[in-house]
Amino acid sequence: MSIKRLIPYRIILFRRQIKPLWRMMTRKNSRRKNYIPILHIHLTDHCNLNCRGCDNFSPLAPKVFANVEVVERDLQQISELSASCVREIQLLGGEPLLHSNVIEFLNMARNYFPHTSIKLVSNGVLLPQQTEGFWESCRRNNIEIVVTRYPVKINHAAIEQLAKSKNVRFSFYGNTREIEKSMQCMPLDTSGKQNGMDSFLRCASANRCIALDNGRIYTCTTIPYVKYFNASFNKNLNITDRDSLDIHTVSSIDEILDFICQPMPFCRYCNQKGIIWDIGFGVSQKNIEEWTGRN
Repeated sequence: MSIKRLIPYRIILFRRQIKPLWRMMTRKNSRRKNYIPILHIHLTDHCNLNCRGCDNFSPLAPKVFANVEVVERDLQQISELSASCVREIQLLGGEPLLHSNVIEFLNMARNYFPHTSIKLVSNGVLLPQQTEGFWESCRRNNIEIVVTRYPVKINHAAIEQLAKSKNVRFSFYGNTREIEKSMQCMPLDTSGKQNGMDSFLRCASANRCIALDNGRIYTCTTIPYVKYFNASFNKNLNITDRDSLDIHTVSSIDEILDFICQPMPFCRYCNQKGIIWDIGFGVSQKNIEEWTGRN
C-alpha cells in the first residue's frame, strides 16, 4: 500500500491551505527562473465531463479545437528561442482526446522539444477508444499519459493496465491515485478590487503553469480562458495587452522569463485569499457562484 493512502485527507487539505501563505511569505512566485517549469497547451477548450467550478472554464466553453498550424508555429518559435528552457509540456484542455488530430500534436511537440518531458493530461474516458496509431505515437515520442481520477463511472484500473499493455508511460495526476479528484474554487472578484501583487504571490499557477495560447504567453492558466466566464455571465473581467506576451515579437527567451515572474493587471480579479479548498465533485449547473464562491 502507498504511504500516501495512509495520510488523512484533513492533513492534505491543511497542507493545501498553508501553501499559498508560504508562497506569499517567501515571494517564491516573483523569483526569476532560468526555465519554464510547465508549459500548458490546450488542444481543446471544451470537455466531455462537466465538472463544477472547472478552473479552465470548460463547462462554459463552446467546442474549440486548437489549430495545428498555429500550435506548430508557436512551438517552433519557443523551440528556436530555447528548447532547453522548457522543463515540461502538458497537452491538455478541456479534454485533449476530443481533438481528432491529437497524434499530430504529439509528434510535433516531440519534434520541437526532443529532450523535454511531454505529458498528455486527460480524464481518461476516451483512452479505450484510441487507435493503435495513437499508442504507437505515445511510445515512439515517449509521451506520458496522465489521468486525473475523477469520481465518474469508468474503470481506472483497466485504463492503467491498457496503457501498460501498450508499453506507454502512465500516471495519475497529483495524488488522485489515492484520493479521487475533488474540486476547489478560487473565487473571481468581478469588481477587480484585489491586491494584484498579493494574489500573484499566493497563486499556485503563477510563474509555474505557463499558458501558451494562439501565440501569446500567460503567467497562469486563468487569464486566456476567462473569456468564457465573461461571455456566459455578461461580465467584463478585462484582459489587456499587458496580461500576456506575444512570443513572435520577442528576441530572446529571457524576455519571456522576465515577463512571467511578475504580476499581471488581471491578478486584481483573483481572490486567492478566499480559496475554498474542497467544494466536492459535482456536475456543473453553470451558475456564476461556481466561479465566484458566493451564494
